[in-house]
Amino acid sequence: MKLKKIFILTGLCAAIVACTDLNIPPINLLGERDIFGSNEGVTSNLARIYSRLPIEDFKYYYPSGFNFNGAHYKQMACLTGEAIGRDTQASDNEGFSYWDEAYSEIRDINMFLENISKYSSSFSESEVKMYLAEARFARAYTYFALVKRYGGVPLVDAVIDYPASVNMEGTYYYRASEEAIWDFISSDLDYAIENLPENSPAKGRANKYVAAAFKSRAMLYAGSIAKYNTVNEVQDQNGTSVRICGVPSNRANDYFKASYDAAKRVVDSKKYSLYKGLWKANDRIAQYENFRNMFLNETSENIFVKYYEIKNAPHNFDESVQPYQTKSGGNDSEVNPTIDFIEMFDGIPKDENGYFKNIDSNGKYILFDSPLSAFANAEPRLRATVIFPMDTYRGKVIEIRRGIWTGDASNGISPLANEGDVGNCNQLTDPNLKLAESLSSNPLIQLKAGDPNGTSMRAAGINGPVSNWDFGNVGGVYLRKYLRESGTTNDFNSTQCWIEIRYAEVLLNQAEAAYELFKAGITGDNYRSIAYNNINSIRERAGATLLSSELALDNINIIRNERRKELAFENKTYWDLKRWRVLHEEQNNRRYKILNSFYSTDAQKYFLSVKFQEPRGGFQYIYTFDTRYYYQPIPTSEISKNPNCKQNPGY
Repeated sequence: MKLKKIFILTGLCAAIVACTDLNIPPINLLGERDIFGSNEGVTSNLARIYSRLPIEDFKYYYPSGFNFNGAHYKQMACLTGEAIGRDTQASDNEGFSYWDEAYSEIRDINMFLENISKYSSSFSESEVKMYLAEARFARAYTYFALVKRYGGVPLVDAVIDYPASVNMEGTYYYRASEEAIWDFISSDLDYAIENLPENSPAKGRANKYVAAAFKSRAMLYAGSIAKYNTVNEVQDQNGTSVRICGVPSNRANDYFKASYDAAKRVVDSKKYSLYKGLWKANDRIAQYENFRNMFLNETSENIFVKYYEIKNAPHNFDESVQPYQTKSGGNDSEVNPTIDFIEMFDGIPKDENGYFKNIDSNGKYILFDSPLSAFANAEPRLRATVIFPMDTYRGKVIEIRRGIWTGDASNGISPLANEGDVGNCNQLTDPNLKLAESLSSNPLIQLKAGDPNGTSMRAAGINGPVSNWDFGNVGGVYLRKYLRESGTTNDFNSTQCWIEIRYAEVLLNQAEAAYELFKAGITGDNYRSIAYNNINSIRERAGATLLSSELALDNINIIRNERRKELAFENKTYWDLKRWRVLHEEQNNRRYKILNSFYSTDAQKYFLSVKFQEPRGGFQYIYTFDTRYYYQPIPTSEISKNPNCKQNPGY
């Protein structure tokens, strides 16, 4: 039923009098004209629509949904191999259904669209176009969140006026084809691009380039599904065969071209740019500080941002991922980057197989004055993304240590028995190793006379890792990206804004779409050259080694890996791995590797062990992705009440 009145709470009670004229609207009701016939009412409605957009930000919690206001014990980055977490179990998936919330948002948007058109005489022509365009941008955003989870879904582009205009059977919508949903998203975004202003009317609202940037993301996803998805689920709908899961492969280049063109529109506008405000050529410290500060400030790179503020809308990101050492209460250490992730970056010592080189030619551990020394030549972007053991954060040296080795190091230190051995991933049984069972049972270990570190050290440092289930580090490294350098870290006290779309992503979208078009032999722009230039622009800012020539860009994985490094921990990688249809290959009985730092009392130096994530609290952390989850289950409640809605395969 269409909403005809909107209630406003006033705190007053009204008495019902027998003789009252019921045709007079109560004073605590506003009619449609009051809400949709004024700029104040319209912007209030828009604010509500924006606040409900399915943005996977600091308050997104994959077990529970969007705008979650509890402790974030699990993080999406721990589902992708970017990191491990104490509480993130292997083979997890989204534990909530976005279905009902999405269609509630779509209903509100459709109602908004109908009423803006109905009361258009109250506004200027440009205002009407802007309001309609913002609503259609939001509708595309919502359908994108649906289609990437479920495939084809019921396409509702108007308010369903039940029971006034349709009976119950009229609400039983079939699922549209997945292709139709992608095309509908494209159409809504095209309208938004053409009718939104050059500049956002207010912070956090869309403009034409926000819509174009988002289109570059959505159409890239659609192209990937057309090219890489193999699921073909069809439903007979009154004699018509409709493909509700999957997109015809011959549409791939259409979508890649749409993504490329949308990204090009943003690039050609010159409205945004890669942030280099603190960047200096050949200055690794400046490049590190530039990348780190980019996520804590307003910059030229921000395209679409969700804002937070302490009074009405804080979040708890710092509490969730901060080091144990800097916590002032609450939680900590839920995101611990893996060595698998670290190995993607340039400048790290690697063996002939591309793995982190921690063993010398004599089969002994390479020794370092500090664990940080092992990564001294890594690209600055990496140090701006993670906190290595003995690096600084909030003015403190972050002491991450698995244990202390007290053996004779005169002939070098041989690899621990468990080095690289998945079968013994938790068996640290070397008698020379001094470990901590927990942070509250962390023994002091005597050092040799003359040790520059003093007379004794805690076995596990301040942060761990430790042997048993406990707070503190579990992977040997901490996340730095998005972490504030000051302020209270317990509970909901964080106010960093979430950069939902930034210019680097647009360049990466364009590069990937361009390379796909190049490989398909599509004529037009010099697609390979554009992809090459985009990747090198990002790598230059990151302090990484530049690709030597266009010919060096000879594999789609070069672009994909650059994307994984640049957009790490921004909740993009999970969906990228799904759209490329490679997550099941990466997570096939997979354990992720962690970095364990140990101090040698005899050598008075550190050595670094690479091992698999240790089981804790009964969790084995062996990852396997079930391919049926490329399409998530439609909620059983929807299947029960709508006989025309077919469930996805495998459920």
